[in-house]
Amino acid sequence: MDGRPILNKIAALLLIAGLWIMPAGAHAAGAAPRPIAILLSDSQEAYTRPVASFTDEIQMPVKVFNLKGDINNAPAVMDKIRAIRPSLIFALGAKAACTAKVWTSDPPHTPVIFAMVLNWRQYRLTEGQDNIAGIATEVAPGTQLANMTIISPRLKRVGIIYSRAHSLQTVRRVKDAAKKLGLQIIDLSIRRPKEFRQAFKKLSEQIDAYWMLADPVVYTLKNVDWLTQRCAKNHLVCMGQSKNIAEVGVLLAVNPDIANVGRQAASMAKNILLRHQLPERIGVMPPLGTRLVLNAKTAKEIGLKLNHTVMDMANDIIDR
Repeated sequence: MDGRPILNKIAALLLIAGLWIMPAGAHAAGAAPRPIAILLSDSQEAYTRPVASFTDEIQMPVKVFNLKGDINNAPAVMDKIRAIRPSLIFALGAKAACTAKVWTSDPPHTPVIFAMVLNWRQYRLTEGQDNIAGIATEVAPGTQLANMTIISPRLKRVGIIYSRAHSLQTVRRVKDAAKKLGLQIIDLSIRRPKEFRQAFKKLSEQIDAYWMLADPVVYTLKNVDWLTQRCAKNHLVCMGQSKNIAEVGVLLAVNPDIANVGRQAASMAKNILLRHQLPERIGVMPPLGTRLVLNAKTAKEIGLKLNHTVMDMANDIIDR
């Protein structure tokens, strides 16, 4: 089978997100269960815990496959997956999710559950197919903002920089959540990563906190490094969406409990395979369980006192 047309479809999905760089069902009673295929985008260590917790929880045969970061490997990998006739595919990461979507677009429409896909809506993973469910990587905006106000009760104006192509809908949801908490969102949109610094300088005069969205135009290594220095200089409360961003100096990160993602996906898989729930009815669920990461060193630098209640809330405290 020539995999080029299918590769082109996967590339199109990734192009939508600006990330493409060129170079079914339950088993019959009494029958041996068909294995579940776990498809990884690459060999990131971050996938280890959800794979382990999914495997422990599902209590069904599983086989792991890896795209190794390159969708050009998809034809060979998917041939191997098809050979085992999986009952379901658990796809981790954007490349794996896009590959699973395209390769199950024709019958028999093997069920797919995706997870750990940042800003999953931009890939249109659930559009045009009814065999796909998932777990959002982003913690609900209300939860993010509530944690920010607990850390710094006096804050009222939160700044956000984003790209309209990737995060317009996210910003709208953030604003809706902010209203319920009595917060004001002040936002600026940019088109290119190099516009971030100028936008932040303009925004910082109007805000007392900043939220770094997982937007591929905004979220670059250079921008994160510069942001941590600027937040310290301006004594701003800054929040991100991964432990890594707190480790490099951002005050606060609220992210999903990664191990729990695997358990949640296993529960969804059981509902599909054993209880015959339709993936489209399950939809894309918010992650169950979060981890609060605090950088105590940054708190000292910006003059923010962390009380015992806040310290007890934190799952991880960075103090170096």
